[in-house]
Amino acid sequence: MAVNIDSLINNAKTVFRGEAPGSIKFIVVLLLTLIIWVGVMSVNGWTAQAQTGLNTQQSRWKTLLSLADEYKAIAPTSNNNANQNVDVPAVFAQVSERMQLGSRVNRITPDGRNQSIELNRLYAEELAEFQTLLAAKGVRIIAMELRALPAGRERLMTVTAIIGPVN
Repeated sequence: MAVNIDSLINNAKTVFRGEAPGSIKFIVVLLLTLIIWVGVMSVNGWTAQAQTGLNTQQSRWKTLLSLADEYKAIAPTSNNNANQNVDVPAVFAQVSERMQLGSRVNRITPDGRNQSIELNRLYAEELAEFQTLLAAKGVRIIAMELRALPAGRERLMTVTAIIGPVN
């Protein structure tokens, strides 16, 4: 059975010109089907785009909530009035005496309510302990500059910091 392309093209032309019986109904159904298909595909694309945007917003919201929870966990539990009355130089003196920093304290300078300090030859563990002891007494490190120097297998640090009450 051979297919004659010329006759197929002629028959199609006859249908599209509306000369064949029932061809108008066929063309109308074909156009309606095409319009419905294009509409469904457009709505499907919009839905997929909206779903992607919704997923992005949900992810951002979850991230924001987790950051808020982390911030709440970091925030001090005592009230702010008690922290404002913290004597920063006295707390620094207590902590440096407890850690036996002695001659490693190079400078203590008042800076408004805060103190500017410089500590020499600290190991990383000592710096972590220093920060923990200060925080336990209501004092925080506001700004810090670290310089690390090699000392055998370890590194000794010189710390220049501004410490002040937790607000």
